[in-house]
Amino acid sequence: MKKPILAAALLLSLAAGPLASSPALAVSSEAPPVQATDPSTPAAGTPAATPEATEPAPDPATAPVTDPATGPVTGTAAPEPPSAPSVTEPALTEPALTDPAATEPAPDPEFVTGGGIGAKWQSLGGAGGVLGEPTSNEQCAAGVCVQTFTGGSIYWTSKSGAHPVLRSAGRTGPQWTAGGGLAAFGYPIGDEIVLGSRSLQKFSTGKVIIWTGTRFLNFSTGTGIGSRWAASGAETVLGLPSAGETCGLRNGGCSQAFDHATIFWSPQTGAQVIRGGIGGRWSSAGAQNGVLGYPTATEACGQVAGGCLQRFQGGSIYWSPATGAWITRGGIGTRYIVTGGNRSSLGYPLANETCGQAAGGCIQRFQGGSIYWSPLTRAWIVRGGIAQRYAVNGRAGGWLGYPTSNERCAADQCIQSFQRGFIGYTRAAGTRAYGITECQKLNNGQSKYSTYGANRVLLTFTQGYGQSYATNVYCVRMAGTYVQDWRTDGYVGASGFKAPGVPSGPTRNLYSPTGSYSVTEAFGLGNPGTQLPYRTLNPGSRWGGNPWTATYNKYFESSSWVGWDENMWYFATRATHDYRQGVVINYNRPNIVQDAGFAIFLHMNKVPTAGCISLDDWAVVDYIRKSRPGDRIIMGTYGALFR
Repeated sequence: MKKPILAAALLLSLAAGPLASSPALAVSSEAPPVQATDPSTPAAGTPAATPEATEPAPDPATAPVTDPATGPVTGTAAPEPPSAPSVTEPALTEPALTDPAATEPAPDPEFVTGGGIGAKWQSLGGAGGVLGEPTSNEQCAAGVCVQTFTGGSIYWTSKSGAHPVLRSAGRTGPQWTAGGGLAAFGYPIGDEIVLGSRSLQKFSTGKVIIWTGTRFLNFSTGTGIGSRWAASGAETVLGLPSAGETCGLRNGGCSQAFDHATIFWSPQTGAQVIRGGIGGRWSSAGAQNGVLGYPTATEACGQVAGGCLQRFQGGSIYWSPATGAWITRGGIGTRYIVTGGNRSSLGYPLANETCGQAAGGCIQRFQGGSIYWSPLTRAWIVRGGIAQRYAVNGRAGGWLGYPTSNERCAADQCIQSFQRGFIGYTRAAGTRAYGITECQKLNNGQSKYSTYGANRVLLTFTQGYGQSYATNVYCVRMAGTYVQDWRTDGYVGASGFKAPGVPSGPTRNLYSPTGSYSVTEAFGLGNPGTQLPYRTLNPGSRWGGNPWTATYNKYFESSSWVGWDENMWYFATRATHDYRQGVVINYNRPNIVQDAGFAIFLHMNKVPTAGCISLDDWAVVDYIRKSRPGDRIIMGTYGALFR
């Protein structure tokens, strides 16, 4: 009975190390069958013992040599040992299909198949399948086992399992053999995969043989692009390469196109996949040669609203089914990311940024608002009702200019600052645009007097001492920022203001005091609607003006009018109606200093006064209606009030 003896070259190569680097296994050489004289010769699959001395050793110069890949080799001299196959790209031609019967030794019915290799052989149809009959027993070394058949070989490892290389029935097997076999490609780690007119097979060295339908491509998962292809789902997700790798791109980069994507690689970014709507937008922006440069990560999908995003050296591209793919970059892109990107109230971009705006600025629109950028102001978001008011006022090209902050909200109020003003919002009144006035000095620290957190502050000032004609700016605090509600003229004491810290003195001197004073009560002939405590005057209403009395600088009632006391009923009902409506300014009260001054009010009858502030009737009424306890009046010369 014949027993197979594996050729010495095969055994030595298997024992020496992994098959992937063994040139001898590239041709799977096998010694010819030898007639054993000892009936106890080991069974098939076990290495043969040394022949007995009575059997002459074959002469290496004349003995026939059998190559499982090509069949018996005849001649009087042994062929030259096969040289190490070239690891360069094999010729990209479809190999001629050969008849295995013409190149394989005749099958021997004594060869045994079993284990993982046997199971794979049986799954492929056994002797009647594509591999045909076995032509050797299974041989193993260094964790790799192989068995040859008339139609190819099956390789097995514990990690990859059993996979065939088909000699003629497949497309990739002939190319594997022609390109150097085991030495060049390693053993198969998967079956040949047929994809219509195309096919591929993967090998242990990381190389992949691909038949495109017209030619072969040798591809490797050991490169940056190849490893990214393998990690990204390989042929299942990205498909097969449609062309070879292209290098010499910007900054030493390379790219390779696949059925459903392209992979770009550069030394700075590594290999990243580009595809779909994001890939289209990137290409339209100049791809790696554009402002975005190379991708720095693969797209990340599963975002809000079913979206995706991908980062690049020079920005990002966001895509969603509702918006398509758009670029964010630069200052606008940074503001978008800091705000929360597509997870924020802005949502996804609706367009790329549009530059060439007023003052060299740019704008980008998003689902929930817009971001404006200029060299002077940087990038800020405008949204909601404020954005609508901003549009009415001409946006960046209007009188407000560019935003200088995002909106700030507190309770039911919001405010946003611009280069030349503000836009505020309240739930009750909606939006309103405000210019920058002296109220801004209450925000930026240029006021010498504190507001003490007052909701509303009236600034009353003259341009110098000895002047009675005054400017009055009514400031309201919105979400922590003071803006101008209204502005009007008026008068203070006929002698003007006293210097800071100097009492105004008796009203007969006609001076007004300088300082910041609270407002806690109002008075008049009928409550116009106010949150201040309101005192309705009557014929006995008086305000004490006689120093060193219990009623000095206080309200009291009396049927008489004595000395410097003020008859409030008289001033309310006379033709000029000074006290028809008024507010008490808490100068020299509640801690009263005798003869330091009294009866400093805000009232009607816009004329120079004995120390009070006088405004038009409408302004006094509006002030009373809007005021609440704790509001303040800051009064004095401009230079005394502001830095």
